[in-house]
Amino acid sequence: MFRVLELGSNISAPLAGTILGDLGYDVIKVEPPKGDDRRAIPPFKEGASVYFSSVNRNKRSVVVDLRRSEGLEVFRKIASTSDVVLTNYRPRALKKLHIDYDSVLEVNPRIVYCSITGYGGTDEPAYDATILAESGLMDLTGEPDRPPVKFATSISDVTTALTATVLVLHSLLTGRRPVFLDVSMIHTQLYLILEDAYALLNVGLEPRRTGSSHRFLVPYQAFQAADGYVYVSVFNDEQYTRLCEALGREDLKVYKTQEERLRNRDKIVGDLQEVFRRNNRDYWVSLLKAYDVPCAPVRKLREALEIYGKSMVREVRGIKYLSFPSNVSRGVELPSPRLGEHTVDVLKELGYTQEEIGTLIKEGVVMDEGLK
Repeated sequence: MFRVLELGSNISAPLAGTILGDLGYDVIKVEPPKGDDRRAIPPFKEGASVYFSSVNRNKRSVVVDLRRSEGLEVFRKIASTSDVVLTNYRPRALKKLHIDYDSVLEVNPRIVYCSITGYGGTDEPAYDATILAESGLMDLTGEPDRPPVKFATSISDVTTALTATVLVLHSLLTGRRPVFLDVSMIHTQLYLILEDAYALLNVGLEPRRTGSSHRFLVPYQAFQAADGYVYVSVFNDEQYTRLCEALGREDLKVYKTQEERLRNRDKIVGDLQEVFRRNNRDYWVSLLKAYDVPCAPVRKLREALEIYGKSMVREVRGIKYLSFPSNVSRGVELPSPRLGEHTVDVLKELGYTQEEIGTLIKEGVVMDEGLK
């Protein structure tokens, strides 16, 4: 089993660690005495932050004061037995504590060292929203006549975690070791912009906010029904014809091509919106699906979880978790760890005696969950 040493806080590195834990890796989360900052974010259940729990299952927590020489020695022993170091700490802090790539390389010449930063190897602080603002994604999100908005979820943190996971797995699969992986949040977001970035780079087309609608496809947006919203995704001419037939608007078939529909967007959208207001959401979804028109109800999160999430939910130690969306994951075997919950167990695995462990705890070098 591969071992991952995580030096993570907040979302990006901890989520990458959780994914690797879900896939069966032994993930040891080394935390400072105060713990990951995310532990303090409400709401709480069973004494644990559900925000922390969302990105910290299937790993073990070891508390080590890395400012102490004895604590650094504990870290080096864990690093020497690990295959991966995963971190989103600032490079300056890593170097100051002697836990940076070069330092780990001294004790483990086969290490895969993955460093997540906001802007690629810099110490500039970065959070999900600031990266969205810097990347141009926030400017592209929202209604055209309204201010820009952030995503509903921490999308830059999540996608950076996924990118880091892919790179770690690739390094382990190919045996490319040692290796330093520099994973940048800003570059990850620029990569994910895809078609808008390519349109700007190649034909100079400057994208603008379009709300729920598509820039080049009509109709491809949310329509308000009597009791909610329906998202209609018409991608080609045949689907558009079937949509017109389903809604009894044969007259709108005159706009046969995407180019014609783009030129007449306001007319088409306005006419269709009048129709959708006449009945409820589920009526329209049922009708359009009968005509093989791609569509979906715009659901609330609670509704989506009740319909699609039941098979993913696992409850461990009073906290409900969403399992990794794959049948090859091991599921949620370990709940999010209490601060320092596994310190003693890991130290014993490293060969420390009970007496040595007791001394380290007494002197405040390490902390065990049961002996705070």
